[in-house]
Amino acid sequence: MKIMNKSISIFATLFVAMFLFSCGEKQTLKMWQIVDESQDVTNQGQGTVDITVLKGELQSALTDGKSSVIATSAHGYQYSNSNSVDVFAGYTTVSRSDFQYGPALFHTYQWPNGYYGSACSVGPTGALYNTYTYAESLGVPEYKAIAQIVYAQTALHAVNNAGCVPYEDNRALKVSRPLKYSTQEDTYNMILEDLNEAIATLKTTQPGKEALIDVEGDSYDKGDVNFAFSEYRWEKWVKLANTIKLRIAMYLSKPNPTLAQQVATEALNDEIGVLDEDFGPGYKQGNTQHPYYQISASNDGGWADSRMNASLENIMKRTGSPLIDKYFKKNLDKVTNKVGGATTKKDADYYGIRQGTNVGIKTVGQGYYNFSEASVAFKYVRQVWVTKEEVIFLKAEAALRWGLGDPKALYEEGIRSILNKFDLGAKADAYLAQTKVVQQKKGGKFYDIDYVDILDANNNLPGRLDICVAWNDEDSDETKLEKIITQKWISIFPNGHEAWVDFRRTGYPRLFPSVQAWRGVPSFPVELQLRRVPHDESDENILLYDLPNIEAALTIFGQPGENSGGQRLYFEGDPAEYPYVYETGEDNPRLGWPIPKNF
Repeated sequence: MKIMNKSISIFATLFVAMFLFSCGEKQTLKMWQIVDESQDVTNQGQGTVDITVLKGELQSALTDGKSSVIATSAHGYQYSNSNSVDVFAGYTTVSRSDFQYGPALFHTYQWPNGYYGSACSVGPTGALYNTYTYAESLGVPEYKAIAQIVYAQTALHAVNNAGCVPYEDNRALKVSRPLKYSTQEDTYNMILEDLNEAIATLKTTQPGKEALIDVEGDSYDKGDVNFAFSEYRWEKWVKLANTIKLRIAMYLSKPNPTLAQQVATEALNDEIGVLDEDFGPGYKQGNTQHPYYQISASNDGGWADSRMNASLENIMKRTGSPLIDKYFKKNLDKVTNKVGGATTKKDADYYGIRQGTNVGIKTVGQGYYNFSEASVAFKYVRQVWVTKEEVIFLKAEAALRWGLGDPKALYEEGIRSILNKFDLGAKADAYLAQTKVVQQKKGGKFYDIDYVDILDANNNLPGRLDICVAWNDEDSDETKLEKIITQKWISIFPNGHEAWVDFRRTGYPRLFPSVQAWRGVPSFPVELQLRRVPHDESDENILLYDLPNIEAALTIFGQPGENSGGQRLYFEGDPAEYPYVYETGEDNPRLGWPIPKNF
C-alpha cells in the first residue's frame, strides 16, 4: 500500500488500507503483468490486470462512499466536508466538542486537527492507478479519460485546500519519501492537460452504453435510480470535463487572466459545451438520503453533530432568500442567553453558530444543540459533484469578466433555477426585484438584521451583507461580482469545497470572522480567516522528508512559502497587485473589514 499524503487523517489512511485489502491481490500489487486476449504486455513484478479489473476499480473510484469525488457516506462526508471545508465556507458549524470515535474538537478553528486532513486527500488514487496506467494498452482509452476526469476533481479539492499536493507521486502510488509537491499553478496546468486529453479521447472513441454501464453501474439501467453520472452518455463526461475547465478558469482569473479567458472560452465554445444539468452518483428520488442530513438531524437517525453557520443565517435573512427553510429548521427548543438571561422561545427563528465558537460538550436539548439543524426538506436533496446552478453562475462570472455572455441574464437564470429546484419558482420575480437589503420590523419600525447569538451575546455582530438582490447595470463590476458570488454561494449549498475557494479568491460573500483566533503556529488575523489547511508537521514523514518540498511548492510570485494556515494561495493573485487591505477610520462601521479587490 502506498504511503498516503501526510495530511490525510488516520481515519482516511485506515480506510484506504481496508479498501486495498478487500480488493485482493490482483488489485493491490503496484507493478503488473497486463493480460488481454489480444496482447501480452509484461511489467516487472507480479499479478495481472485485465479489462475486468479496470472496470471494477473505476466503478469503485466513482461510487465508493468514503473516497470518491465527494463522500456519500455520512462518516466519510463528516471527515472530508462538514468538520472542515463546510465550516470555513460559512455554511455549517460543528455543534459538539467531543467525538466518541475521533479526536476532540473544542471548536472548529483548532490546529492540529485530526478532522482536517482528509479534506486534502487526493481522492481514490489506488482505484484509479491501473486504469490511468494501462487502459490504453488494453484498448479502452475511454476508461483512462474517465479516470483523468475523476482524478482532476479530487486533486482540485486537495490543492485548493492545502495549496500544494504530490500530484504526480500520488497518482503513481509512489512509496518512498520525499514526495514531490506540485504548486497550485503547476497542478492546474497538469489538470488542464489531462482534461484536454480526456475530452479528445472521448470525442474520438465515443463509448456506448455497454462500455459506460460497466463503470457507472447498472442501477440506472435497471431503473433502481432516477439519475446517475452520465446516464451512459459519453457527451456528459465531456461536459463535466469542460465544466471543470471553467472552474479552473475562475481560479486563474486573478493570477493569470490571459490564460483564464482562454480556458473559459475553450470550455464555453466547445461544440459539446459545459453541463446544463446536475452531475453526480446514483440517486433515487425520495429515497437516497443526503449524508449531511444524518450528520445534522437530531432525530430520524441523525447524529446532531452540525448546525447552521451564522454567516449563512445572516446572509439568507438579509437577502430574504426563501431557501432558508428548505435548508434548515428553526431553533429546536428554548434557549436562555448567558449574557442578560433573555430567553428565546422554541421555533422562534433560524439561528446559526459562528465558526470558532467553543460549543462545549453536546447535551441533548441544551445550548447550541437547539440551534438550526438540517431541514427535513433537505433530507432527500440529491448529492452531486456539480450542480446545474453552479455552472450557470460560473458562466455569469465569465460573462462579467470577459464578455462571454450576458451576466444579468445568467445571474437571474441561476437564481430562478435554484428556486425552481425547491419548488419556489413563484417567488422568483419578487426576490429578483428586491432593491434593498431586507430588514426586520419591530414595533412598527424597521431595523437591520444583525447576527444575534441567542446563547452567548458576546458573539453578536452587525450584519455584513449590504447588497440587494436586484441586478443593476449601473453597479461597479466589483458589486456585480459580489452579487453573483453571493447568490452562487446560496445556491450551491452545501458544496463547501467550491464555496471556500470563491470566498478566498474573491472575498465574497462577506463571512463573519471566527470567534477564536487560529489555534496554530503561526496564527493570523481572524478577519483574514483561514487560507489553507496546513500539512501536519506532527507527522514525522512530513517533518523529516517533505517539509522543504512543501514550502517550496507554496512559494508564489517570488514570495517564500510557509506551511501555515495564513499562507496566501496562487488563486488569490500576486500580492503586489492584490494586497490584503482593510477598512480604516474611527467612525467607519466597517473598521477592520477586508476590502475585496477583483478588478
